[in-house]
Amino acid sequence: MTVYTEKPAVNLREELASLRNQGGYQEQQFYFDSLVTNGTFDADTNWIKGTDWSISGGVANHTTTSSAAIYQTQSVELGKRYQVSVDITFNGAGTAYWRLGNTTNLGTVMSTTQTNTQVLTAAATGAYIGIFTNANITIDNISVFEVDANDDVIHTMPKGWKPKDVFEDGLLQREGAAHDYEVVYDGFDYYVKPTVAPSAITQTCVIGVKA
Repeated sequence: MTVYTEKPAVNLREELASLRNQGGYQEQQFYFDSLVTNGTFDADTNWIKGTDWSISGGVANHTTTSSAAIYQTQSVELGKRYQVSVDITFNGAGTAYWRLGNTTNLGTVMSTTQTNTQVLTAAATGAYIGIFTNANITIDNISVFEVDANDDVIHTMPKGWKPKDVFEDGLLQREGAAHDYEVVYDGFDYYVKPTVAPSAITQTCVIGVKA
C-alpha cells in the first residue's frame, strides 16, 4: 500500500532566520561618521555660534577680530585621542585654536590658510567640540575621529560586537592590510582601522555580529 503525505513548502530564508535566532546569532548596523554633525555647514544648524560667527553658503565665517568660538555639544572622553581636521582661511591677522572636551585651547596654533589636521587628546570628558578665534576667518569641512596609539583613525565596535562587513559611502570594502581596512582585536574590543582616513563627508557603516 502506498501512503501519500503532504508537507508545506519550506521557506529557506525563514528557516535560516529561525536557526540563527535559536543559536543566539545577532546582526546589527553601526554608523561611524565624524563626531561632529553638519561639519560641511550645509545648513545653519547644529552649531552654537559666538559673537560675529555666521553660517551661510556652505561655510562658517567669523567676520571680526573679537574673540569668540563656534562649537557643538558632542561628547568626547578625557584621555582619548582624536584626529581633528578643518579647512581654514584667514582673511587677516590673528589666530585660531581647537577646543575638544571643554573651552581650553588645544594643539598647534592655526594662523595660516590651510587644511589643518592635528591629533589632540581631549581636555576633559565633556560635550564640546569647536574652534576659537580672534581673527576674521572662514572654515569648512570639520571632522573629528578617534585614533589609536599610532594616530590611525579607528572605529571602535560596541562591547560584545565584532565587525562582519564594512561599507563606505555605500560601497562594500575589502578587508586586509593591503586593501580597504583591517579588523583589530585588543583583547577587549574589536575595531575597524580604515586604510585611508575618512573625511568630513565620509559615511561608514559596519555590519556587526555578536562576538
